[in-house]
Amino acid sequence: MAINRRNILIGLGALVGGGGALVGTGAFTTVSAAREVSVSTAGDGSAFLQLTSDSPYVDNTGDTLTLTLDADGNDGNDSGFNENAVTTLTGVFTIANNSAEGNSVQVGLGSGSGPDVPSASDLNTEVTLTVGSDGGEDVEITFTLSETGSNGSAPSLSAGSSVTVDVEIDTTLTSSDADATGELSIFAVDDSA
Repeated sequence: MAINRRNILIGLGALVGGGGALVGTGAFTTVSAAREVSVSTAGDGSAFLQLTSDSPYVDNTGDTLTLTLDADGNDGNDSGFNENAVTTLTGVFTIANNSAEGNSVQVGLGSGSGPDVPSASDLNTEVTLTVGSDGGEDVEITFTLSETGSNGSAPSLSAGSSVTVDVEIDTTLTSSDADATGELSIFAVDDSA
């Protein structure tokens, strides 16, 4: 075989191709790597989504805020909400954006304790729960954010800002055997998401 330009190029190409197959390309198919993860939690009063209240209808002595709409009132002498009436309580608790990174969030309300966080466009500014009462009649409890965004959408809270939640108790219903308690969900969605 004569040495000419063509044979030299073919030889060099074969050498490079064979060397690449021998050494590999550096690509991989799978990788499994374990990493340590730690998460810090805080009670409602100091969490990133802060829930606070000084209302007599709220117990925040533990780590989580609990609403107890039993009408104990400020002096503890009250015995309940008026029957066949609608009572409105303003500013029952406050939702604050306590973000460590200064992110703005949209906040909304929901019922139940499902893990699914809705998108910002699906956040509710009002939610109604039907619960049973001590008197045997059902009660509708409506939670409403005191402020809304443009066009009635969920409000956007910059870091350090807050919104209060008003509560309406409607005792004009007849019994439908509702559960004695209900669950309110509070959602926060990052505005940049």
